[in-house]
Amino acid sequence: MARLKIRSQLEVDEEARKGLVWDDCGPSSAACAASWVLGLEISAKQGIAAKATATGFVEKQGVSDNGSSLSELAKTVKVLGAHGRYPADWQDAVQAAKNGAALIINVDQAKMPFYEGVTMSKWHRKYVKAHPGYEYGHMTAAAFDPADGWMWACPTMSGKGDEEFAVSVTESQLKQIASSKGDAPKSRVLIVSAKK
Repeated sequence: MARLKIRSQLEVDEEARKGLVWDDCGPSSAACAASWVLGLEISAKQGIAAKATATGFVEKQGVSDNGSSLSELAKTVKVLGAHGRYPADWQDAVQAAKNGAALIINVDQAKMPFYEGVTMSKWHRKYVKAHPGYEYGHMTAAAFDPADGWMWACPTMSGKGDEEFAVSVTESQLKQIASSKGDAPKSRVLIVSAKK
């Protein structure tokens, strides 16, 4: 039995701690995915440093200037020692995860009904209560374990206590999450594996 461990952006992301629009979800999710496939403890801070190395851009804390694309995160996971590729289709992503890969998923967070029945972070629940109806682009991670099933990791979870590990989801819920931007899930997913 293996659990996908949260790599929290809250501990390193000044914007997120202040409840503002944040920008470290991408490299935090890259660290989560790379940790899973490589069997290493890679922190969100290390993910952010890897993105800076991969892109040549060093963010300024306190300013929303570090949003990530999946292509940038493919370069980021490479710096971390993993390999990223786009899936041919959703089934390719599902099978890759069942074979041990992790997924980085770009979502519209808070969009109904994709998170219906999915446990969201305390940070997120507080944020949407303060900003009703607001949706935001966000990077997350997911993985599959034969014993534990599908797990979805939102980097706005604290990484401590009851938010130490990813939440359990069904495959159907994960597909809804990956489809939250309204297009085919394959264009919002990066498969992260230990080898090409």
